[in-house]
Amino acid sequence: MKEVKPPKGEEIWVSYHKADGTTVAILTSKPTRDFYFLYEVKPDNTLNKLGKSKSPTELEEKFNVRTKMMKGA
Repeated sequence: MKEVKPPKGEEIWVSYHKADGTTVAILTSKPTRDFYFLYEVKPDNTLNKLGKSKSPTELEEKFNVRTKMMKGA
């Protein structure tokens, strides 16, 4: 599996995986950490931006990241 690359200027802070190791989402931020961005990782390793927030926990809850991690596990 190819490594997931964050958008230019952003760093990956958290990767969310299924039990089999498949990455389902990543949480990124710019180095200043003013805002966090949540991306869904598609099977071809492209990213779909789900949201932006000052709180990473808010993004996890709003987009049900834990549920996505459990699907197909």
